[in-house]
Amino acid sequence: MIFESGTSPMSQSEPTSIDLAYLAGIIDADGYISIQRSKHRSRGTEKLYYAPRIGIAGTNRKPHDFAARFWGGKVTVSTPKALKNKVQFQWSRVGWVAIQMIEALTPFLKVKQEQALLAWELWDHLEAGRGVDPFPWFGPYYDPIPDRDEMWARMVVLNDSRNHLRTRNAQQFLEALAHRPFPWEAERN
Repeated sequence: MIFESGTSPMSQSEPTSIDLAYLAGIIDADGYISIQRSKHRSRGTEKLYYAPRIGIAGTNRKPHDFAARFWGGKVTVSTPKALKNKVQFQWSRVGWVAIQMIEALTPFLKVKQEQALLAWELWDHLEAGRGVDPFPWFGPYYDPIPDRDEMWARMVVLNDSRNHLRTRNAQQFLEALAHRPFPWEAERN
């Protein structure tokens, strides 16, 4: 893992390789790796934001607390309305901390390695977009949002969301993107 001195997201100690293998198994079974896409409105304009996200959902709190011990964050509790259902626990990390965790777990993932690599692709794209001259190889008319939307849609399809309408919409979006021009071929206004 790449941590500068004093910038580790770990709360108490660094996990051992056994801890990482255990957490990768938890993520493969009861967790998720995704791309968070959010809209923020400011002064009449709407802006899209994207970030890698990793988390655990389940009815046993111990794995959530175990992950939080190394990467911080809070474990939230959702009490079901129906008495026959169990209490659900949620834990997740977004952005830089998520990508640090994904980096550490990727060698141990067996089921969600594709999602991890796609989260890395998004992170690299986000990092390339920071700075004085983002994406200099595309020129001044390049809009990174369609590429980030494509990564988000690919992640939705990879995760085969239980929200099948969302998955179908993402698949249709990807099919439409297959026919769009490359960024350097786009019309310039």
